[in-house]
Amino acid sequence: MKKLVLPLILLLSSNLYAQKKVNQGSIGFGFHLACPQSELEDINYDHGFGLNISYLSRKFPYKSPINFQLGARMDFAHMQSRKFNSIILAQDEGPLIIGDATIKARNRMYGLFAEGRINFTEETQKVTPYASILIGHRNYTTYQVLSLNQPNYNPEREAESITERVVHTQRFHYGGSLGISYKLNESISLESSITYTFGKEGAALPLDDIVRETGSNEVKYDNYQTVKTDILLINAGIQFNLFKNYSYNPPSKNSPTNNALNNKKYYDNTIRNNSNSRSTPIPRTNTPVRKKYPVKVKSDGPKRDKNDNS
Repeated sequence: MKKLVLPLILLLSSNLYAQKKVNQGSIGFGFHLACPQSELEDINYDHGFGLNISYLSRKFPYKSPINFQLGARMDFAHMQSRKFNSIILAQDEGPLIIGDATIKARNRMYGLFAEGRINFTEETQKVTPYASILIGHRNYTTYQVLSLNQPNYNPEREAESITERVVHTQRFHYGGSLGISYKLNESISLESSITYTFGKEGAALPLDDIVRETGSNEVKYDNYQTVKTDILLINAGIQFNLFKNYSYNPPSKNSPTNNALNNKKYYDNTIRNNSNSRSTPIPRTNTPVRKKYPVKVKSDGPKRDKNDNS
């Protein structure tokens, strides 16, 4: 009889401390090559590299050969850049500007989407092909960074460099992804996919269309075009599965109660008044703030109006 009772007690005690691991979704990180398509490709908009981040819910129905996930995806890419040297700066009422400046123009892309994914194998399989539907928006932006070439000699200026957004468009995008996931272990999977999204018409400026005429000091961004903003992303990344452990740890009957512990605690409620201590006031001095001056590109001079025939 004792031989049967002992294993039974061990079995019951192990169940009391048992833990259950439940999937709570996944977080993915990846890199991609951004390739303009359709009319965006026709105007020779530059390619780029970027990063994507995604979150997906747990798969449902559980252990079904075809299951679904809902989540969100964010991706962005730095396209190419173009540099313009020897930019003369406009002189103002401030100290004389020493040296010239450099302008660097760069294109960037950013997208934010709601994602619905369909997986075509059970959760326990190592290899899982999938398809995703994406609905959201993309931004295409051309930035200009004006940087002083000798900032140490111009401490009176507001900043060593100034970033301006010169062309920007945000358009609705929809599309999807086709990919495959390979499970390394219970927590980590590798993914590879292609993503294509269709976008409405918006302003886009290829770097080759940024103009600085010979002998001119100004860089012009007027040659942007209104085109469809389709884009293709070639992705590779890693996915981390999230889990939550559920466990039950019954309280011991022999452990002291909270009331018993509280009765043994000692609280020092004595109010201490340090009336003899004196604090020496610290004198305050108003430090004069030096005026900072902005950095501006020197204009080529007055412009002739297009309608002026004189």
